[in-house]
Amino acid sequence: MKILSRYCLKEFIPPFLISLICFTCIILFDELFRLVKLFVKKGVSPLYLIESLLYVMPATVVLSIPMAALVAILLALGRLSTDSEIMAMRAHGVGFHQLMVPLLSATVILSAVDLALMEYVLPRATLSSVSLKRDIQKHNPALILEEDTVMKELETEGKLWMYESTDPKTERLQNVRIWDEIFPGQPRFTLAQSASLGFEGGSTKLTLYDGHTYEPLTDGSEGFRITQFQEQQIALNYKEDLQRREYKTQHPQAMRIGELNTHIKKLEKSLKPEKPSEYTLNRLRYAKVEYHKKFALPFACLAFSIIGIPLGFMVKKNGRMIGFGIGLAVILLYYLLLQIGQSTGLSGQFHPALAMWLPNLVVGVLGIVLFTGMMSEGKLRAWHNKERKIPLFVNRNAES
Repeated sequence: MKILSRYCLKEFIPPFLISLICFTCIILFDELFRLVKLFVKKGVSPLYLIESLLYVMPATVVLSIPMAALVAILLALGRLSTDSEIMAMRAHGVGFHQLMVPLLSATVILSAVDLALMEYVLPRATLSSVSLKRDIQKHNPALILEEDTVMKELETEGKLWMYESTDPKTERLQNVRIWDEIFPGQPRFTLAQSASLGFEGGSTKLTLYDGHTYEPLTDGSEGFRITQFQEQQIALNYKEDLQRREYKTQHPQAMRIGELNTHIKKLEKSLKPEKPSEYTLNRLRYAKVEYHKKFALPFACLAFSIIGIPLGFMVKKNGRMIGFGIGLAVILLYYLLLQIGQSTGLSGQFHPALAMWLPNLVVGVLGIVLFTGMMSEGKLRAWHNKERKIPLFVNRNAES
């Protein structure tokens, strides 16, 4: 490796590592607040909180690597520009491309590392994280009851429920509503005047009193069959003690690229062309968005380097602070476009591939424009200097 390449990487690596740690901690703080709230309500061991943070870590690192790469490039080149080292290199015949090659090579390697994390680490971590949260949500339901609030702990099983208030004398739940089998699109609705919650044999039983159950008719008509009851018992999949179990999910984030591609093909085959199911169509869009995100996010490192290198060369004074500010602005633009692309991809307004690659394309094109302008400016200056007639020697006698 040439001395110049080693020198550029030496300037790049320290700010990259510091930025990676800072961005990862910032993203983790938001998740930490949500997890602490959940753990305080559930009253489980803090060790599970640490375990949850470890499972969330790969998802934050995947986002932090491109951001840290951009900031590191700007800080490194900004430092070289501020100390006039780039000017000295150019005076000795060092071209821009000789400074670009090691930085671009570093970002290509980081893109490959990010892609490997997306393929091998993130699916396992997501599956473990979802499994742990699912087990925690089923733990100790008496601590999470909230009046007039829809409780979604059992949403993955197609069940939602709520109650309006608690009777201070009987401690029964008042005006209980339960929505069951919500995913097929024909939910069963149960309305009861009161209910009591208790544990039997390690499981949770919700006993309903004086209510009605509304079920869609099976003949395809829009009517309902109404069943009245005085007392009815429903089993809720809550546990008094936290139990860890193996969990399988069809969540796209928990799948590898090959598995996700197979999942997309199955969803496409299940769609009926004459009358596509809106639920299946939404699942298909979400799966395609996640599929293209697995490639678009890692290559954000390369897109950031394309725009970061010319911006770094343009920094003249106070390079570190200016470079950091420019980096934050570009990161904000990128992830704003990423959120817009994800929303439009899920809604079907844009094709998922275009929606997820749009931020890379916008940032990359801006970088190419800046780089072209920088190179053109250098050529124009070189041509202008050639036209000048600068004397090689100065006749001091003539001056006197």
